[in-house]
Order: sequence, then structure tokens, then C-alpha cells
Amino acid sequence: MGKRPTNYQLPNPLTYNLKNPNYTIYHRAALGGLAATIQAWQDKPGLAPQGIRAQVCEDAVEISWDSSLALQEVIQRLLKASFLLTENKLIDLPGQGIPPDRNDLRLAIHTGLCGTFLQHNKMRPGEKAPRALSVRDEGDENASIFTYKAVNAYAHQTAQGTGLLDAKLNGELPQTASIPQSIVPGAMSGATGLEGPPEDVLLLLYLMVGSAVFLLRPQTYRDKAQYCLVVPDVTNLKRFAVNLREIAAYGTNLMRFTNTYLGRVVGGAEEAALRFLIDLQAGDLTEEFERCVSGCLAIAMGKVAWDKNQVNRSQVVRVKGNYPEIGVFRAAAQHFSRARIVTSKEGASFAVPQSPLPELVAANLAAERHWCAHFIDLCKEQQDFTNLKFQKGGLAAMNKAIKDADDQTIVNVFHEAWRLTMGALGERARKDGLDFSRLIEVERERVRNAILRAKTADALASWFLRFCADATRGASLSAMRHDTNRIREFIFNRRNFERFQNLCLFALVSYSAEEAKNHTQGEPEA
Repeated sequence: MGKRPTNYQLPNPLTYNLKNPNYTIYHRAALGGLAATIQAWQDKPGLAPQGIRAQVCEDAVEISWDSSLALQEVIQRLLKASFLLTENKLIDLPGQGIPPDRNDLRLAIHTGLCGTFLQHNKMRPGEKAPRALSVRDEGDENASIFTYKAVNAYAHQTAQGTGLLDAKLNGELPQTASIPQSIVPGAMSGATGLEGPPEDVLLLLYLMVGSAVFLLRPQTYRDKAQYCLVVPDVTNLKRFAVNLREIAAYGTNLMRFTNTYLGRVVGGAEEAALRFLIDLQAGDLTEEFERCVSGCLAIAMGKVAWDKNQVNRSQVVRVKGNYPEIGVFRAAAQHFSRARIVTSKEGASFAVPQSPLPELVAANLAAERHWCAHFIDLCKEQQDFTNLKFQKGGLAAMNKAIKDADDQTIVNVFHEAWRLTMGALGERARKDGLDFSRLIEVERERVRNAILRAKTADALASWFLRFCADATRGASLSAMRHDTNRIREFIFNRRNFERFQNLCLFALVSYSAEEAKNHTQGEPEA
């Protein structure tokens, strides 16, 4: 790169407007990160840079400084107050408002940032030997040991790779500044490097603050994805700054999905995006969503076939803030949000998602598919199907959260038929002295195989009607009598075949929770 022309003058005051037509979603997320950082300075004046004043309104940020300060000195003071390190050499971003004693959450974010923004060693020089940190999740009696790479400094502290603070410029700024991958992860240069005006590059440094990072542990597909970067499309700076900092705050009655180490371990990029959006909106994704963000970009990053040396973007998904069946995902996330810790023979700990259900539902919603699509993939293998049966509470909650009338009807009819089938098996067990639990397991397996083997809509509809008739011994189910026309239109519509098949399998495993409830009321146990 040739010598950069200098004498670029930043306007004083410097105003960033959220509605700037030249801004991308990355600029708007970075502006949200800058607003959150300024909010942190106002909450803790000791953090604020000397000689610099800043204020935030709903759609703009204004920064002004003493005219005696050189422009490079202004940028240095801003960065020094925005990008910190803890005593344990973990990355500390005041704009995210993580309390000093929340090392578990800070560790997850530190690990995610080192794998995305700062994946190259030169961007975060540090200790060669990994450090260990004890993490105790809420409700855990024993702590787990996780390792991490301690850093002595990182690129954002000095605007490394941008040219903004080049010592040869003697306090002045270049006409243009570079945009390295440490600012926008996965950004690729073409014939020429990525560049922008100095104020825009300064703004993009705060993308690290306004975005959320997750550790990906896929269970269904995309096995090579390792990290996920969630970039929110910010629409209200003041509310975003407050909500971002409240995610890690104490004393809130709302359940948070992303405020612990285990909460930052997810199965897929879409799941990460929905979790972050729910937390950002304080649990409300269905009403007045436009208050703070209008959606987000979920970027999965991992090793790709054409580049084994670094982590690249492997998937980019646009996720909206509102879906008709968002309640099903929220129910799944509430019951399966806590990752499971696996300990190796050497004593190291690894976190993996508790269940593939949140990942599956989130991926379906983001792709505008039916929420239960591909549920059949979780039931084809007997061991996977058996594992689902142990997730009773979450499946029952998901069932209660379904809003679609057709889905509710099919599941209700199936459950009524299955309940009557269990009653008949219980009667047979008592009469012949047989093991009732064994009879149920055999019948459940027979039903699973029947659903899986149905290859056409007509075959599945015929089996379903026969299953219902056998359960009632020739009579009709009350749920079917109530919605006869709806059921017939649904099951004989060939376009509904895959949806019908997935719903039958979901109904088969989601009944388990009701079995336990019925057992307490004197009915036989499955």
C-alpha cells in the first residue's frame, strides 16, 4: 500500500446518524455498540475519556472534544475507554455491562471474540499456555474447569490494521482507513483492500460491542461451524444501549437465555439469533418489536473446504424479530437452554447443547418453514427417538405453545387416540398379568415405524384413521367429532404430507409429559 494522504479533518462535533442512507447493518450495529459504550461512561464517569464529551439520542450519537487535542489523541482516548482487559486478561467491553464477578459470561464472550474478530494471533498477542477458569452455573453444586487464551492486548485497543493511529502521521488522520477482518469478521478483500472514511472505520470498531458472539456446537448438520456472530439491525439507539447492558444485569425477573457461559453455547446460528433477540427485547418478540431492533444477521463461522487456515463465514442468515410460532421456540429454549457439560479424561470441560429441538425450530422459523419440519430426522434412529422421550417437560411446553389451529387439532386427536390405546393396553396387562410398561414400549415403537414407513399422503391418512378407529374400537374420538371437516381437509391434502408426518411423530413423543401427569391422577404409567 502506498503512502496515505493526510490532513483529514474530522468534524467537531462528530455526529453519527442512524438513518444515514450509506450505512449497512454493520454500521447500525456498531452505532448501537458505540451508544452502549457512551451509556456505560455516563453510568461510571471514571471510565469516560478526558476532554471528550458524548451524548446519545434515539437515532444519533454526537461526540465532541477539546479543540487542543490532536485527532489521533482523540481516537486513542476513545479506544482506551472502550476496549479494556480484566485482571485475568479477559476482554472487557464496558458497553456490554458485564458485572465484574460474571467471569462465566465474560469467558464465553472472550472465547467467541478470539475465534471471530480476533482469530489471528497477531490481533491478540498473549500467553502461550492456556489459563483455566472455574465456572459454576446457576444451580450447579460443582464448578467446571474451562480453559482460555489470555491476551495482553488486542487490535481494537490501538485500531490495529486500520492506519488511523499510524505514528508517521504525527497526530493527523489519513484520508482513508483500512477495514481489516478484525473489524468485520469474514470480510474479504478483492483486488484492493477494503477502505472507508476515518470516521466510518472508527465507528466499525464498535461492531464488537454491538454484536453478540456464541459458541456453536451443531448436533444436526453444519458440523464444522464453530462460532456465530449475531449482528442486530438497530433502530433505536437509546433503548438498544439500555437493553444490551441489561442482558447481563442482576435483579431482573425475566428469564435470560444468553447471560451465562452455558447460555452462549447453541446448536445453530438461527438459535443464537433468536435467543439474543428475545433477551434484547426483554422476552417480547411479538409486540412493539420495532422499539429497538428490526431483526438481525446471524453469521456462522468455521473451517471451510477451500481454507483450512482460518475461520470463515460458512452461513449467513437473516432472522426476523417476529414469527407466528415464536412461542414454540421460546418454550423449547426455556426448557433446553442450559447446555450440558462433558468432561474429558484429561479433566477439561466442554459444553454441548442439551437438545437439538431449539436448533431445529429456530432453523425452521428463520427459513419460513413449518416449525416442526424435519422433526422426522430426530426420530429415524431408535436411540435418538428414545432420547426425545426423556425431554418430557420441554415437549409438553412446546405443544401448549402451538398457535396454528390445524396443528393443535392433529396433535389433540393423536393424543386422545394414544390415551385410549394406553388404556386398552393397561386393561390387557391387568387381565393377563403382563408388564404394562413393556407393552407401551412395543406399541410406541410399532406406531413410530408405521409413521416412518408411510410414503404417501394417502397411506399416512389411512393409517391415521385406522389408528384412531382401533383406539376407540369403532367409535369416534371426541376431538375428531368436533373438527371433522378440518381434519379431513388436512390429512387428505397431499401438500400436507410431510407436515402431517412430522406432527404425528411430535404428538407421539410429546404425550410423554401427559403420561406422567395422568399417572399421578391414578391412570396407568407408560
